[in-house]
Amino acid sequence: MAELALKHLKENDIRMLVRHPEEGRRAIAAQRICRTFRDRQLSEGERNFALKLLGVMADDTADVVRRALAVTLKNSPDLPKDIAARLIADIDNIAAPVLLSSPVLAENDLIDVLRSKAAGKIIAIAKRSHITGNIVRAVIRYGDSLAVAELAANDTALIDEAAAAEMLDIYRDDDLIKDAMIAREDLPIRVAEKLITLVSEEAAVRIVERHPVSPEAAIDLATRARERATVDFVQHSWISPDIRSLVTHLHGAGRLTASLVIRAVGSGQMRFAEHALAQLSGVSAAKAALMIHDSGPFALKALCVRAGLGEPAVKMVRAACSIYRDLELSGVDYDHSRFQELMIERLLTLPFSMPQTDQAYFLEKLDAVSAQAA
Repeated sequence: MAELALKHLKENDIRMLVRHPEEGRRAIAAQRICRTFRDRQLSEGERNFALKLLGVMADDTADVVRRALAVTLKNSPDLPKDIAARLIADIDNIAAPVLLSSPVLAENDLIDVLRSKAAGKIIAIAKRSHITGNIVRAVIRYGDSLAVAELAANDTALIDEAAAAEMLDIYRDDDLIKDAMIAREDLPIRVAEKLITLVSEEAAVRIVERHPVSPEAAIDLATRARERATVDFVQHSWISPDIRSLVTHLHGAGRLTASLVIRAVGSGQMRFAEHALAQLSGVSAAKAALMIHDSGPFALKALCVRAGLGEPAVKMVRAACSIYRDLELSGVDYDHSRFQELMIERLLTLPFSMPQTDQAYFLEKLDAVSAQAA
């Protein structure tokens, strides 16, 4: 056996692992053997011998030895399933590396660990790459707020709309989870709108608590904040096929306002404006787009009036659509920021006044997009 081991495995390491009284020395030997098992092409006999050594490591009474095994083989597809099972049943700092990274663990292995409600282990699973929807739901069910925050921050976790909404319903007061959700790359559009609402409501509460303003004024500020956040969200998702869903949700919540339409069209978010005016007027999105772009100013005015917009709002929308059309027909290939910058500049120089709140919004927006365009 010694002759076999000496081909790749070092006899001194084997002796140290099995016999040395100092746990630190045994851990060093364990790591060397694990690296050899992981990185070398072993013969069948040598591999079988190495597997027995892995069992010796998993049985070692010293935590540091078992941790050396877990850390060194956490990414290995050759880690035996029975050894992996023993490691993930171990204490947290031994189980966590394997739970986080091991490709040999199946979905049911992870769900069994989640059912144990061991906080450190659940956090490790929540950080795992490419976890399934079933794992996501189990983390939400069995994990605490810290685990759910890690889950929300994990862009590779398959968090669908229902799971994301459940997270926000349970942890609506947890800023860490909301911040993690906001930063996600694949946030469902309805969840994003719900998140905007939650953040704005909290802002209103803080305003009432910290400043001498009435609740009515705070609600007005929160409403304007929601509108700004909604338009900004559409800007960052302006090719999203889910704009219709967002518009429908806003309308059902009573937040598809004339001000929101003005801010969207004035910022160049024309697809959002098309769906918004279609929703408010009761016509199809295709017909609304035709009335906005191809049927002349009277058709656009009729659409806006049917949508319930007042005369000042109609004037603003018509002017913004005219500016949008001129820029589109100019033949210049503007990037999105520059296009938006030009739209807002021209809108702010129109020979009629606009509400101060909208003017302030467009001035702040212009400052931001000008910096981005530069």
